[in-house]
Amino acid sequence: MNSSDDLTNYDADVFALDPKVMAQAEAPVIVMDSHGVPLFANKNAIGFARGIREGLFPEIYQLIRRTLSTPGGVVEMMTFEVQRGTATLELTALPTANNQVMILPRDVSMDRNLREALIDSRQRYRDIVEVSSAFAWETDESGKFVFVSPRGALGYRADDIVGRFPHNFLLDTADQDSEHVFRSQTAVRDVPVWFRRSNGKDACLSVSSTPVYSRDGRWIGTRGLAHDITEQRRRESEVATARNRDRLMTYIVRTMRDEIDPLLVLKGASEASTRALACSNCVIFKRNDETDALEIAAGDDSTDTSNIAQQALGQLQNAGDTFDAHIGDYRIVALRCHYHQRNNGAVIFMFSADHPEPTDGERAIMTEVADQVGIAIEQAIQHERILTLSRTDGMTGLLNRRAFFDELKRRHSRLQRERDPAALMYVDMDNFKMVNDIHGHQTGDEAILALTRVLQDNVRPADLIARLGGDEFVLWLEGADVVAASGRARLLMKESAVLGQYSGDKDHPLGISVGIAVHEPGSKESLEQLVQRADQTMYQVKKRGKGRFGIAGAPGSDAPAKIED
Repeated sequence: MNSSDDLTNYDADVFALDPKVMAQAEAPVIVMDSHGVPLFANKNAIGFARGIREGLFPEIYQLIRRTLSTPGGVVEMMTFEVQRGTATLELTALPTANNQVMILPRDVSMDRNLREALIDSRQRYRDIVEVSSAFAWETDESGKFVFVSPRGALGYRADDIVGRFPHNFLLDTADQDSEHVFRSQTAVRDVPVWFRRSNGKDACLSVSSTPVYSRDGRWIGTRGLAHDITEQRRRESEVATARNRDRLMTYIVRTMRDEIDPLLVLKGASEASTRALACSNCVIFKRNDETDALEIAAGDDSTDTSNIAQQALGQLQNAGDTFDAHIGDYRIVALRCHYHQRNNGAVIFMFSADHPEPTDGERAIMTEVADQVGIAIEQAIQHERILTLSRTDGMTGLLNRRAFFDELKRRHSRLQRERDPAALMYVDMDNFKMVNDIHGHQTGDEAILALTRVLQDNVRPADLIARLGGDEFVLWLEGADVVAASGRARLLMKESAVLGQYSGDKDHPLGISVGIAVHEPGSKESLEQLVQRADQTMYQVKKRGKGRFGIAGAPGSDAPAKIED
């Protein structure tokens, strides 16, 4: 029998056990007598055996009695209070020779804790899945759903999904990349996938998944979570669209503001809109302030484009403020432009025929462009009015002195390059002062307007007419040589006979005198010299008795003007 202090020494005759087996056993081993007194404990059980001897674990005594009465032994789970909490032991008690019991204790505290933690974890997972907006799923090796959260998803019941493949629900059934997420053999996270809801509407899911493997390491399926992010995507899309619209409109408006000339502003708006919206062309129509008709002010002015734009404009005027259609090889979006509720133009956006339907964001940009263009058109109209007032005579509507000579400089410079003839013709009214003195200024004004009509009716579109002031007028006859200028002068003398009705009296008939200077092809005469020759010729005509016209002598010569009745 062992001493009470040395449980590790044992007598093989007493225990009838192999001493080597007992000593080398890695598992804890305790041998006890029928009274529950430990007789032996190997090194891994010595602490437990001493606790039994000290009466710390009285439950063991009941275990000994049951074991001695049970031929096959007893296996029992016992939980003991220990210094650091509780410990759960699985005690295997086996009866041996000599009415003894061998106990093999195994600490299962960790296993039990893990099992309880696993149960808690599974319950927690189930609770989270139930309250989460996401749904859990699992697929097998074939990619077929074998599990879906009990409450289903996207309007489908779980039973509607289980047993079917993901592609049955994909918005784009040919989207193999999206379907692969549900069969992935590597972990993936937050992959956007577009599904079709049970009501047919679209849904964007954020899918995360992880592969599932068997005990032998073979892939047997995939499981994961899918979260509905449709509303989030919609908000993100709206924000992105708004930001893009702001960016493009900033670009278009900045391009317009960089121009000073209002007509160039429209040109800039057309070019910037074409680039910003990736359209084929952007044609802008502006209302003509005089005719009230809409005319092309900016955009491609080629014949084909102009024809398409004119057709779109015609249909827009019959349709309202907007018009969409296919015309020729183009998808057309046309919008009216307004300023203070008055239609003053139109913008025609021309896309290629295969261009997709414009998005709401693109349409918003087009509407904003039309609004900005409406303002720009009004500025252009006002600019033209101011320019017209600054360049024309207030009474007759003819060019004024400054505008005439500004244009004359350009035309004279062109003659130096092109070597063409032209004629400068001064026209003065004879005895005009008598009209004002006798009949008053109103009649004098009527006489001036009558001569204006005579001059306008007897010139070509390429010619220039101006009122220099009072009763003095000047004409530039484009391409006219001496013969043509003389013929025109005779015609004017004849047509001006209508002025006689405004004469002050019979002795002082109202008529005209004309002084002409002809620019010969190849002449190096300056504009100042040409003007001086015409002015001097007028002076000579007046000196000779009025009612005549004169042709100035050649430049640089002292020859007098040739004066004819």
